Amino acid sequence: MATLEKIRSKSALLFTIIIVALLAFILGDFLTSGRSFFSDPTTLAKVDGQKIDINEFSARVEQMRNARQQQGYPDVDIAPIQQQVLDQMIYEALMNEELDKLGIVVTDSELSAAMTGPNALPSVVNQARQYGFDTPDSFYDAAFNPSKYGIAPENAQQLKAVWLEMEKGTAEMLRQQKFGNLFMGTLTANALDSKSYYDENAATSRILYAKQDLSTLKDEDFPVNEADIKAQYDKYRNMFRLDEPHRVVDYIVVNVTPSAADRAAATTEVEEAIAALRTQPGTEGVNGNVNFGVNRRQLPKNRITNGAIKSSIDTMSVDGVQMVSFQNDTYTLVKLFNVSSQVDSVNLDFAVVEGDMARRDSIINALNSGAKASDMLAAGTLAAAQDSLWISLLDPQLGTMKDQLMSAAQGQYVALDTVAGAQQYRVMRVKNRKAPVTTYDFAEITYTIEPSTATLHTLEGDLSKYLNANNTSAKFAENAPAANYNIFPAELTTSSLSLNNTPDTREGVNWAMEAKKGEVSPIFRDDRNTRLVAVAVKDIYDGEYIPMTDTNLNKYLTEEARKEKKASKLIADYQGKGKTVYDYASLMKSKVDTTQVTFGQPRVMGFFSAEPALIGRVSASNPGALNGPFKGSNSVIVFQVLDVEKSGLPYDETNAQTSFNRSQGVDALSRNFPAILRGKAKVDNRIQKFYRK
Repeated sequence: MATLEKIRSKSALLFTIIIVALLAFILGDFLTSGRSFFSDPTTLAKVDGQKIDINEFSARVEQMRNARQQQGYPDVDIAPIQQQVLDQMIYEALMNEELDKLGIVVTDSELSAAMTGPNALPSVVNQARQYGFDTPDSFYDAAFNPSKYGIAPENAQQLKAVWLEMEKGTAEMLRQQKFGNLFMGTLTANALDSKSYYDENAATSRILYAKQDLSTLKDEDFPVNEADIKAQYDKYRNMFRLDEPHRVVDYIVVNVTPSAADRAAATTEVEEAIAALRTQPGTEGVNGNVNFGVNRRQLPKNRITNGAIKSSIDTMSVDGVQMVSFQNDTYTLVKLFNVSSQVDSVNLDFAVVEGDMARRDSIINALNSGAKASDMLAAGTLAAAQDSLWISLLDPQLGTMKDQLMSAAQGQYVALDTVAGAQQYRVMRVKNRKAPVTTYDFAEITYTIEPSTATLHTLEGDLSKYLNANNTSAKFAENAPAANYNIFPAELTTSSLSLNNTPDTREGVNWAMEAKKGEVSPIFRDDRNTRLVAVAVKDIYDGEYIPMTDTNLNKYLTEEARKEKKASKLIADYQGKGKTVYDYASLMKSKVDTTQVTFGQPRVMGFFSAEPALIGRVSASNPGALNGPFKGSNSVIVFQVLDVEKSGLPYDETNAQTSFNRSQGVDALSRNFPAILRGKAKVDNRIQKFYRK
């Protein structure tokens, strides 16, 4: 009873503690996930206030992944696909915003003409046909008047939804076309632009020059202080603008590969399998062992694609077993079952008939009486037809067709299907059979060495010990070489979905974007246990610009400041002390050389970097005048224009206009349009909150 009285007396305090804990839990979830009761749970990103919905995003990602898989890429990393889809949706949001600002709209009459008019868009016509309608008009009528066609209500709703989606897509496409027509008029060269472009690129100056590379001076003789670095930083500040908060990280990747013990165990298992295959029928020696893959083949030698098998198969005896290769941790074994002489392939004409048996037989008679399959296909009598199709008789999927293809008389159409009541029938005519060839019946047996669970645990244990002993970002990077770990740098943002495009590293990114400066992560595995990853946060940049303390940026600014000091010294040493390029070459202890300079060229032969200062000075210089010394990108330069050669091509305004547009005008603008459109748009990217792995 005393205990109960104490609980009652403290009930108000306990209630307060529970409420505070609950609020802390909700607030913590809000701060870390951004998807609590107080946020929008379906908004993946916001672009200048426009929402990108997670459901539409997921549907697009799945569609693209399916397309990749159908293209023959079964193991698709989802992160790059998600990034591509999100970038596209952000672009679309910004584009729609721009179209709205410009007041570009599509009228009802314009949309109707594009959808159902006499010159309806081919894309609309094709989509209507995909759903079984001859014209977009009939598609529209069926979708909105389903009772007229006896269409069930649920099917009518689907058709209506498809039509409305087509309308939406077509309207957007028409808006884009209108914008494109406006856009093509921007930055288009006029007569003055065209003539200026021609003049700039029509003259090529041949120059005599000498230069002294700044690297010839010792770095230690030109110390750089913080004020020097700050001056360079202020000079180029806009180059270092941040669109999103950045996390600068180091990370370790440990690839989980077989150990020496794994390889020894695998060798023993393969040797035992070879012995079992030699003494047991068929492939029973490895049946039930999931470590071995078995592919039974029946092929002539010229169609065996594995070079090791092809070179070994002739030397093997029936029921013999041989290991033919060991590459990339994969053993390839071969067991030969039989060697025979068989017809490899037949050439035939093939057609598909829809309907019943009577119609099939009638069409076969017509074909055998001289009717052309191509004419019957064009008339709709045949559902499909193909001439001169080569079929391999050794294909195991042929089944009973193999016997028909072997026994059918050449030159006559016969039925391949004889099942009564079928809706489609295949008919064929054998035109030619290849002569019999030596055929090998064999099994290709593969075994890939995989790292064992013990190996995985050992690697994971070693990395865990390292992380425990080096639990700050400084120690994490400093002590890695001694522990035989490689450190990789990366810069992450809220848009990052992987560590430098390393597959399946999203967990490491998500952790880093929520960690504090100096923290070291736990170990992250990929889905297949082939990789271990650990991350350390070196720095957090959440301002408008990358700070000049950033390691890489600081190194760049230091080098630029040092170049300025070196160039200033060399210019002061040489200024006015030479009358010719040869005089300055002697002072510089360098050689004299010649090269050609055209104003519009990006680089000058003989120089390893872009040289805008040199190109600009040459274009404004008169022949014979001595120029310099002045600072180039990586050297101090002196030059003299020897002569100027004018282009032999006469001025053509159309060609000059095209060249201007391509390099400086609308074509150049279009290549950078997505970045221009992005500009300073505010993008609130929440993708890491939705996808944790």
